[in-house]
Amino acid sequence: MRHRYARLAGIAVCAAALAAGPASAETQTFTTPGTTPVTLPTGVARVHVVAVGGRGGGVGGGFGAVVSADVGILSPDVPETSPQLRIQVAGNGDIGLGGVGGGGTAGLPGFSTLAGGGGGSSALGSCIQMTNGTCDVVLIQIRAGGGGGMGAPSLFAAGAAGGSAGAAGSAGTSTPTMTAAGGGGPGRARGSAGGFGSASSDPACEGGEDGESGALRDGGAGGLSADLSGHGDGGGGGGGVHGGGGGGAGSFCSDNSGTSGGGGGGGSSNMPAGSSLATDTTGQPYVQISYEVEHPTVTLTVPADGSVYGQGRKLTVSYACAAPAALPQDTIASCSGTSASGVQLNTRTLGLHEFTVTATDAYGLTAEQTVHYDVADQTAPRIARLRIAPRTIDASQPGDFATVTFRLKERARVRVAVQPVRGGHAARSRARIVVGHVGRNSFKLRARVGRRTLAPGTYRLTLVAIDRAGNRSRAAEARFSIVE
Repeated sequence: MRHRYARLAGIAVCAAALAAGPASAETQTFTTPGTTPVTLPTGVARVHVVAVGGRGGGVGGGFGAVVSADVGILSPDVPETSPQLRIQVAGNGDIGLGGVGGGGTAGLPGFSTLAGGGGGSSALGSCIQMTNGTCDVVLIQIRAGGGGGMGAPSLFAAGAAGGSAGAAGSAGTSTPTMTAAGGGGPGRARGSAGGFGSASSDPACEGGEDGESGALRDGGAGGLSADLSGHGDGGGGGGGVHGGGGGGAGSFCSDNSGTSGGGGGGGSSNMPAGSSLATDTTGQPYVQISYEVEHPTVTLTVPADGSVYGQGRKLTVSYACAAPAALPQDTIASCSGTSASGVQLNTRTLGLHEFTVTATDAYGLTAEQTVHYDVADQTAPRIARLRIAPRTIDASQPGDFATVTFRLKERARVRVAVQPVRGGHAARSRARIVVGHVGRNSFKLRARVGRRTLAPGTYRLTLVAIDRAGNRSRAAEARFSIVE
């Protein structure tokens, strides 16, 4: 078998979500007429298909259809079996011969003809029933109709053009005593009529035969002329969902004059909704499929990537796994994470954390999503039970002092500030930092603060605790007096 095969660049998956084994796009193009079985890789749920029908025979043969469609792949009835396709590539019609895929014939076998056979249709279908590894039932999902064959010329006039896919063939020539042979009708569900043969009122001339009607998938044969050399034969209809009708044959007279044959009608096409249908201009039928191996997906809501959570915050883990949209959701075999969905997230331990969820389907394909979150100390320290004893310090006594006591629930640096309330003058404890520990703490408070001695008066002592995470406590205040 001759076909072209190309691998496209893989799709990079980055950021927090990363599918294990990133999907890779692949394209295969089939050009050899006939049917080819294709087994797709496990995990392919959809394919993009471009199918081109065959051209009718002869220089005036009609062109095939171009169908572009996205097709959901139907899995066989055997569980966990890789999807299988049947690809049919059309053949072009030739003089007297219909193309592979239902093209109608022209002329009488064993005799010369100048008429073209119809082009065949190209198709793609999914295998939906298997027995012992053999595909028994194929459901055709798209078909691109073929063009009708050109009618044979008469001795003095050109033959009629075949209709492109979905169009009627052209009528042959006529004279005052001979009617024109009709072109074959386009492929239709209610019947694709063959063209009427030419009729003659001249007793020296013999009218042509009608073309055959198109049938399911097959184009009708062109009508036969009485000319054994093949002039005036009708073109064959194109193959399709419904084949086009064969063109009617022209009349033939004893002096070798006559009328040309009608062109064959083009076959019809089918495709899913949302597809595109056009007419080929190259005369080169083929079927091309493009697809990606679709992995399951993971949706991880909590924890969110890059989030910072306060230590001890209560959060519920939330994630879910899903199969590709075109596959049954029960193909997900497992969906597991660092911890189960629905349980409480670990926010007890400070620092950076990694959380991973892995989905595995029944075909062994996996997807993985990893996020990172930080647990930080977001709780401000608290200064409790601030006391100054005694509350009066005698500045005239060099060794006199008061003891400041307070309690902390966590280790922190404590900044000390002194401000006057009445009398005295402002003074601050420059570089007066107390290292606080968990539990009870104390330090000595004297009249001399830094390089200055506080004047007599009432003062406010303010403490602010700052923990290792930079969280600041509310200010704790107490008053004391300086006397002489």
